[in-house]
Amino acid sequence: MAKRNKIKEQGDQKLIALIEKLQDEIALQKDLDQTTLDMSEDNVVAGKILRAKYSFLYDEARYRHTRFSGLTNAITQ
Repeated sequence: MAKRNKIKEQGDQKLIALIEKLQDEIALQKDLDQTTLDMSEDNVVAGKILRAKYSFLYDEARYRHTRFSGLTNAITQ
């Protein structure tokens, strides 16, 4: 049973890392969006895809009851 918990913990760590990376990318994109006068359709679509990925991974982490003990909690919005 310990091996199973270790595997879940490793998966949770990867999931948290992906969620934090997407959070950073979304924050950067929001900053760029505010300074861009004419948003291209490609940028709009890329932003929607980025937020959809984040939403999916966030929901997956909640479903898995992922715990995070770092400085920030990516699962808590």
